[in-house]
Amino acid sequence: MEIIDSHVHLSKYGHESKSFAEVRDALLQDMRSHDIAHAIIFPDSEPSDVVAGLDECLRLAEGSPGLSVAGTVFVPTIQPGDVEKLRALASAGRIVGLKLYPGFEVFYPAEERCHPLYQMCLEYSMPVVFHSGESLHLPERERLNHPNEIAKVARLFPELQIVIAHFSQPHIFACRDVVLACPNIHVDISGLAHPEVIEACGQGQIRRVLRQVASCRPDKLLFGTDWPLCDVKLHIDLVISLPIPGADKQSIMGGNARRLFRLKRQDQAKAE
Repeated sequence: MEIIDSHVHLSKYGHESKSFAEVRDALLQDMRSHDIAHAIIFPDSEPSDVVAGLDECLRLAEGSPGLSVAGTVFVPTIQPGDVEKLRALASAGRIVGLKLYPGFEVFYPAEERCHPLYQMCLEYSMPVVFHSGESLHLPERERLNHPNEIAKVARLFPELQIVIAHFSQPHIFACRDVVLACPNIHVDISGLAHPEVIEACGQGQIRRVLRQVASCRPDKLLFGTDWPLCDVKLHIDLVISLPIPGADKQSIMGGNARRLFRLKRQDQAKAE
């Protein structure tokens, strides 16, 4: 079974004494330990000494065929040059998607200033991934990234492929409803196996919504872990334990991400 982790960061969480290069090496080691073929790195939109930004992620992923990078931008101060930089990276094949952080940043996904970003994603057939749900332990920020707000983008841009991150926990039932209602919205499971999330949402409720989406639209679920914040094996076990056909588990664990992010297999990349 091919496994693609569609949601990781180069973060020093748990690796405080390491450089970002050493964090990348730790990620690659964890991938080998869990037979993960590929991982998509989400940079921080505000680079710091703790979480790597876009330029650092691009540099560190270079030469590692099992790593891809999504673009990002700090939306509250976005300028036309930021969009052009992302467009150039997309044209060169250096980014495979776009990650935005409503909730961590103060903006609504459907705001007009975001529209050039979505048009750029459409131009290069890339998905946009929205942080959704818990944000800085500030419940009032969750109104910015609620699934209903993301659904507004889906209706404005019906051809745009969208991923809601973290199953929008704790808003897992609202997320389920939006994913099943909107043809162009997908969802990743990153963080759902974390003990704090299980305590907040309930293990039974998490399994219930995953089973409901997987039973109706297994093509819309993406495996992801939020590494290094969350345990990889717990997330693998969560999907494997679902009472769904093996072919659907394969799609969730890797096939859906490969299709959505248009990831080339290593043998295809070598042939080109």
